[in-house]
Amino acid sequence: MQSGFFTLLKHQFLIKMQNKINLGIIGKNFGYNVIYKSFLKNKKYKIKFFSFKSKKSDKIKIPKNIKIYSSWKKLILDKTINAIVIATPPVLHKSIIKFAFKNNKHIFCEKPFTCSTKEANFICNLIKRKKNISHMVNYEFGEIDAFNFFRKKIMNNIKINKIYLDWFINVKKRPKTNWKENSLQGGGIMFNFVCHAVYYLEQLFGKIISIKSNIFHENRNKTRILKAIVFFNNGLSAKLNIMVGLIKKSKPTHQLKIISDQKIYLLKTKLNSLSDKFELIAINPNLKNKLSKTLFKNLKKESDFRIRPAFKNSIKFSNWILKDKTQSPNFFDAQRVHFIINKMIISSKKKKKIYIN
Repeated sequence: MQSGFFTLLKHQFLIKMQNKINLGIIGKNFGYNVIYKSFLKNKKYKIKFFSFKSKKSDKIKIPKNIKIYSSWKKLILDKTINAIVIATPPVLHKSIIKFAFKNNKHIFCEKPFTCSTKEANFICNLIKRKKNISHMVNYEFGEIDAFNFFRKKIMNNIKINKIYLDWFINVKKRPKTNWKENSLQGGGIMFNFVCHAVYYLEQLFGKIISIKSNIFHENRNKTRILKAIVFFNNGLSAKLNIMVGLIKKSKPTHQLKIISDQKIYLLKTKLNSLSDKFELIAINPNLKNKLSKTLFKNLKKESDFRIRPAFKNSIKFSNWILKDKTQSPNFFDAQRVHFIINKMIISSKKKKKIYIN
């Protein structure tokens, strides 16, 4: 353990001297389409390795100077690697994090962090032993430009009365073997979608102290639904209505509605494609025509809205590694998200309000 500690200190010294982080990415689809394209924009990284099982049908175009490992263990064992990004199905996260931790690698993990609260607790107990390991989880919504604009420019100047979240996700039919359909493998409505909402609601409105929720299915169209009220430590509450499935009656949308003493604010996007971005709209309810005004709209053209938030999180990650500045969202933030999701599940089963310590 002592030799590992000195090895880590040596790696840290070399990274800071070079002001460059040698990076390996584990995972193919999201790993290439979002992680690779976002981290490539951050000049603090040198992407040296990928790990995935390649196929002839793959449309991934990786430069020849980037080596591809067929095994994630071999990538982690490469002594030139300083940090890894995990973009695999969540069922692999615990094993990869544990092995990376053992080999003194900084870790950036795609959400969901793990497949269960038990796994999240195990990893966080592990990570406490080495404070020199930087660790982050890619919750993207906290770094979406429209959300940041509202948080920094609007929130402190208004009195919030009511909060409503409506999120309708129309997903294509997937095989039952797909992890996104299996809650035990980190999928399903709670770990794949609600985790985002839990993180950004706390980021915007404060700590959640209690929950009353109902999780159910509509078998006819296989729609999974969460209806909940979350209560914050500052006296605010938010009503959540999240649906995932083959939704015919409701158009896909993601809208956070904040009713204040002055205006109604909408953080919203249509979910027609990954290029759709959030915008911030203000509505004056006191006027007869309820005049609306767009306060923020991201005009930057990107094929995937997830790239820019992931890029911003990559900056936080490099700042932690190079400047020893602890960042969020980290593993402990993700552990709390899992804890709250678990309380939501308990509340639904017991059909009562659950308090959070």
